[in-house]
Amino acid sequence: MASFQDKKATLFRLKWVEWIFVNLPFVCYLALLGVIYISNAHASEKAVRKIEALKQEVRDTKWRAMNLKQEVMHGSIQSQIESKVEGSGLLPSTTPPYKIVAEKVKKVI
Repeated sequence: MASFQDKKATLFRLKWVEWIFVNLPFVCYLALLGVIYISNAHASEKAVRKIEALKQEVRDTKWRAMNLKQEVMHGSIQSQIESKVEGSGLLPSTTPPYKIVAEKVKKVI
């Protein structure tokens, strides 16, 4: 009786092995699709990380540009300019600026 069970189990195993070998191209195709899917997921995650890093860099650069603009605007105030040139002997002008008007020259033909 045991030999019959062994033969039946062996026959069953052989059918499974035969089925696997018959469908081996399809199994390989599925494995290839799995590898492609995984590599695509890794590539997209890498792209997302790179985009986030670039966004952070843009935010930092924008902040630095705004900071420099604010410093330049603050430094160009008349009181700030006076305090910077105070030691060099320059004094602020007491007379208001005036407009220079040039006369138009007519062409003689």
